[in-house]
Amino acid sequence: MNTPSIYLDTNATTTLHPRVLEGMEQLLADHELGNPSSLHGAGRRSRKLIEEARENLAALLDVDTLEIFFTSGGTESNNIAITSLAPRFRSLWVSSVEHSSVREPARALWKEGFPGGEIAVDERGQIGEIPPKEDLDGALVSIQWVNNETGAIQDLRRLCTELSEQGAVVHSDGAQGFFRLGDTIPQLGVDAATITAHKSFGPQGVGALWMRRGIIARPLFTGGSQERKVRPGTENLVAIHGLGILARIAREEPLWPSDSLTRKSTLVRNQLGEIAGARILSPVESCFPNCINVTFEGVIAETLLVRLDLEGIFASSGSACSSGAREPSHVLRALGCADSEVRGAIRLSFAPDTTDDALLRATSRISAIVRDLRSCHVDRR
Repeated sequence: MNTPSIYLDTNATTTLHPRVLEGMEQLLADHELGNPSSLHGAGRRSRKLIEEARENLAALLDVDTLEIFFTSGGTESNNIAITSLAPRFRSLWVSSVEHSSVREPARALWKEGFPGGEIAVDERGQIGEIPPKEDLDGALVSIQWVNNETGAIQDLRRLCTELSEQGAVVHSDGAQGFFRLGDTIPQLGVDAATITAHKSFGPQGVGALWMRRGIIARPLFTGGSQERKVRPGTENLVAIHGLGILARIAREEPLWPSDSLTRKSTLVRNQLGEIAGARILSPVESCFPNCINVTFEGVIAETLLVRLDLEGIFASSGSACSSGAREPSHVLRALGCADSEVRGAIRLSFAPDTTDDALLRATSRISAIVRDLRSCHVDRR
């Protein structure tokens, strides 16, 4: 009998919630739906479904429906927020641990001479001091809520208060935060936010950008009036419908129960802590408990991940969007990790229904493979 695989890459994507899957399948089976921009009955039915999804998401976030713009996901939302919004401000500042979909468009603007820079974090991935008022007055600042590689959670409430007092407008990449943490947008105090579905049991290829009324984004491309011209193009009706169902579910039940996840996190941390030369890089405090980034002395992460994959254990070395890149993780470097630690780091991220047995089997195999890799290295020498 084959041993079932163990999926430890939920920060990259998750499986569909059964109710989301059911709702999307029912919609796909409806052959009388039309283009949401069409004025006939089939088009109006499609438009109604999109607006119902917008209402569900707005209710979850506690915002106005007119402030929500559907997109293809977190990367597009972040690019609109940075590339389209920043030129309307005096400068652009982002944290040093941002996702590449924030970091790369920001760097492109800086390269063209636009003012701004990175805001440093400490070894826990937390922002301490913010830039002085002369830099922040009239600036756009982008701060990720929950880091995708380490799980570190920024204190957005404090930061938004401090930044707004200095005259800054704040965007947050909430791809790993919304649907996982319970704060609404008014509670956080941000001015714009990125939302995506597939990090929390929704469909891939859909997300949203929320912008406080009065903030105007120039579209990345033109040619349609959809989403009030902020994101033109025929809407992904089935995926948006799935996102709306997910938002409704999230108001009814916790998708990521904290107590269960914290217990599982403690179990994994304890097991990893028994491996010689292992160092956990995810902070204990202010960390979303499903994510543990750990580095192993004398081990190359890619080799370890290949060995795990051959045994049906699926993990990663960081962001799925940059997993093919050869450049070491900028997030771990920003924490002050040495290059050798960055090269040996893997990310384990699990779901609420990941069993204790699966976690114990995975950590046991990690321990055995790490010992084997080290012995092979010694033998070659």
